[in-house]
Amino acid sequence: MTIKRITLHGLRLPLKRPFKIAYDSYEDIESLVISIESTSGDIGWGEAVVDQHVSGETWQSARSIIAEELAPLLIGRPAADIGAFHRAAEARIRHNPSAKASLDIALHDLMARQCRRPLHSLLGGRCHERLELPYVISMLSPEEMARQADEACRQGYRSIKIKLGDMPETDIERIARVREVLTPDMILRVDANQGWSVKQALHVIRHAEPFRVNWYEQPVFIENLESLARVSRATDAVIMADEPVHGLRDMLQVIRLEAADMVNIKLMKSAGLHVARAMAELGMAADIPCQVGSMVESSIATLAGAHLAIAHPNIIANDLVGPAMLSCDVAEMPGDSTHIMLDESPGLGVDIDRDRVRELSAFEDFID
Repeated sequence: MTIKRITLHGLRLPLKRPFKIAYDSYEDIESLVISIESTSGDIGWGEAVVDQHVSGETWQSARSIIAEELAPLLIGRPAADIGAFHRAAEARIRHNPSAKASLDIALHDLMARQCRRPLHSLLGGRCHERLELPYVISMLSPEEMARQADEACRQGYRSIKIKLGDMPETDIERIARVREVLTPDMILRVDANQGWSVKQALHVIRHAEPFRVNWYEQPVFIENLESLARVSRATDAVIMADEPVHGLRDMLQVIRLEAADMVNIKLMKSAGLHVARAMAELGMAADIPCQVGSMVESSIATLAGAHLAIAHPNIIANDLVGPAMLSCDVAEMPGDSTHIMLDESPGLGVDIDRDRVRELSAFEDFID
């Protein structure tokens, strides 16, 4: 059973409301959805959601890389040769992790479907029964962020993640106003998306201490792990690294520099599940717990991250909130608004609505 055909769809996924973070704002999500068909008739699905501020990729550049450079490497090859694909892909073209992730996810889904097993069973088996989802609030006025936090609390969410990275004094007010509306047992997390300098980060962390922030994600600029290490050394607050950590080399640097207490693994940064699982293992060896994050992906890449999170003991949190933020998705997520629950269905565990994929497509490419 070898790979016969690969189809690439370019989708614009509409958001329920605009999403604003420190370095950009989004009206919709540009997604590349991949299907890989084997000679047996099985189909595996994958996805790339790019962030040019993090990986240097754009929607159209990733389309070109997938269609012209990476997908042709797979035609005629067994779906199970995922390690060989990554070696060939890295030899063919450096970086471009989201483009590589789309094919990696589709290969894992196809392999699990061919085995008639859920994907998590091929990633180590089930370590967690279900995944609790946070509610993510984009960077808005303190009053509006507090209003949304109060609404999320009433809907049954137990953890809130707020996007900051604007002016430090306003960010402190945002933290305070959100904490005011939360019940004492609610968890509050902060993501600055590289928005602060070292001094600003320490200023915010010091003044926000009464508001019991669970952890601070990527407070400083992506390019300088030493700055992140300075923040980590100067405070008892838990610091999570995100944008600078793309693969195993970056993970090793975090460990060597003691730059962070936690790491946010994203499939779009790590080129897919193959490397992401190794990163979680390396983090476990260094006593650095991990989170599986998201680039606001559809149910396809979200479920790939969910299977990894369910299967790995060192993944203690997730940020897999893409489907909850979309007004139109390509499949129904298993679970409810506050949890993801995976069953024993093969592969990713959902049926992709192919008609909806075609309806949302701005373009379509075929590689065979």
